This record gives sequence, structure tokens and C-alpha cells, in this order.
Amino acid sequence: MRGTDPAATDSVRWPSGSASTGRAVVSRIGPEIIDGVDAAGLDDMTEVARLAASRYGISPDCRLHPYPLTENWTFRIDADSTAPVVLRIYRPGGRSPTEIHSELAWMEALQQGSPTLLPGVIPTRSGGQVLEVVREPPLDGCYCVLFGCAPGREPAEDQLAAWFPQLGAITARLHRHARAWAVPSWFQRPRWDLATTLGDRPHWGSWQTSVTDTEERRQTQRLAEVVMSRLRKFGDGPEHFGLVHADLRLANLLVDGERITVIDFEDCGFSWYLYDLACALTFNEGRADVRELIALWVDGYREVEPLSREDEAEIDTFLMLRRLMLSAYAGLRADTELAAQMGADGYSAETCAISEPYLSRFG
Repeated sequence: MRGTDPAATDSVRWPSGSASTGRAVVSRIGPEIIDGVDAAGLDDMTEVARLAASRYGISPDCRLHPYPLTENWTFRIDADSTAPVVLRIYRPGGRSPTEIHSELAWMEALQQGSPTLLPGVIPTRSGGQVLEVVREPPLDGCYCVLFGCAPGREPAEDQLAAWFPQLGAITARLHRHARAWAVPSWFQRPRWDLATTLGDRPHWGSWQTSVTDTEERRQTQRLAEVVMSRLRKFGDGPEHFGLVHADLRLANLLVDGERITVIDFEDCGFSWYLYDLACALTFNEGRADVRELIALWVDGYREVEPLSREDEAEIDTFLMLRRLMLSAYAGLRADTELAAQMGADGYSAETCAISEPYLSRFG
């Protein structure tokens, strides 16, 4: 099994229809996977989800409602005897068990001080946070986590001005916690820096894979060069860079009454703090009121944490970085509904139009 100390255990084959009875153990490289299920021959992720749900004591006649595919397979599960829950099946070959446990560790630490800010993790019947799904080649195994189903809906686009001060304050709370939190020695999350976003080791590949028009590619290349130049000067010192959510787009925010719940920490890692603001404006950078939304977010942030004038001056750089990264995502995850929608909406052409004022100032 991945995520265990190879010196301490041999690989395990999980029996179909039963879960292990071991207790969670934290090794020097992180928590071990103590629960699993044999899904040999299953390539339909809906069937994998139904099988996985049984490890949590959920009835096999439960109702599965898939969310749009963006990276991982996610289902809301409704069963007559329990409250709704959300099952995430991590993309095979994606996050390691240590990375997944690290994501959950930060979520758990955040919940200690803000129990309603994010959904809780629901353990398996044996007490494990992560469930291993074993499949035979050519199918790859994968991992599952079950979360509580938070109430609410995505913020309406015509109501963002009402929510952005609170979102700025929430983001500042996340950053304040990250700066003070002593991460476990085994903690492992991706680093979203210059090399791994636009450089020679990009996690999502090159933005060029989804930009095929010659003129759009020329202008996008110019944009990438300007963004990289400014980020090199800005630097990644601790005053600018640390543990962030890294995907605070509207789809990952649920509003209910006057409360915002933050979901989906799957991209969390080490990056520039201002990248979280750029994520909040994903697909909304061209709005007529974008300057107002930024100002409202900054005001809310400064009610909790300081934000220097130097940081504020680079906000547009991070908006452009996010646009470039999502171009890369669209090429890497062309099988997703989100990438298809981006292509249909003319995302690359829109990036060129949005970047014109930025390039006039800095390019």
C-alpha cells in the first residue's frame, strides 16, 4: 500500500465486502491506510462509489447524485436513514495517501477553531479517514474520503458584492491559521510556485496545450512572460507565500443565510497568499465590477490580517496567473465538463481581452 512504512508492513489485499479492523497508526511518513475495499473489475466510478459507501455503513440502495467532473469524482449520497453526505473518489494516479491525509489534517486543525467553516470528515466503520479502493490492472487503484454535506448554494453572481467582504475575512483567517499552525512532520502538499505553475515543472502542464489560435498564443505567451517576470521580483518569502486553499472559486463556497462554508481543499498547498483572491475571481475577472469586488475583498481581509501595499499592487498579476493556470488545466483535463465549457465559452480569447489593460501597464 502507498502511504505506509515499507519497513513495517507488506502490501495488503483488501477482501471484497469487508473492511479491516485495525486502528489508525501514524508512521514517520504519515498516517497509514487502515481500510480498503476490493473493486476488481469495476471501471464505472458510480459503482465504485456505491461499493465504497458500504464501508461507511451506508445502505446499498442509497441514491447517488454525481457532481460535474472537474478533477475527482464526487457524489452526494442520500440514504433514508442518514443525513446526506459527499463522497470524493480521488483521480487514480493523483494524490498520494500522505497528501490526502495532509489535506485532512489541515481541515481538522481549522475545524478546531471554526467548526462551521468547513465540512467534517466522516470515518469508515473501522475509524479510517481514507478508504483505499484496490483494482486489478489495467485499472489503477484510488482513494476515497467521505465528508459531511454542508448546507447552502454557490453565491449568485449578482450578489457577489454582498459576500466578498466576508470572503476576504475568511481567507485572512485561513492564512492566519496557516502561518501559526505547526504542520506535522509528515505533512506533504503540492507547492504552487513559479516553477510548478508557469515554469519547467508545471503541475497542470503547459498553458499552450489548450491555446491553438496563433494570435491568441502569441499574446498569451507575452502575458506569461510578463507574469513570470513580475513574480520573480515579488518573490516567495514567508510574508507573501505559505499554505493556502488554492481553489476558492465560487463553486467551492456555499452560502446559507449569512454564513459561508468553504469546501474542497483538494488543491491546498504552498503558494502566494494572493493566489486565493485570484481563485475567488475565477471566470469573473472580466466583470464590470471586478475592481469593486477586489476592494471589498481587500477591506474584509484587512479586518483580520494586514495586507501590504506591495501585495495589493500585484493583485492583477495573480489574476493573470490564475487565467494562465486554468488554460493549462483545460489542456490537462480535457475529459472534464469544466474544460469543455471553457472551450465553448472562448476562454482563450477572453484571456487575451482581459489581459490587454494589464499588458498596457506592465508589458
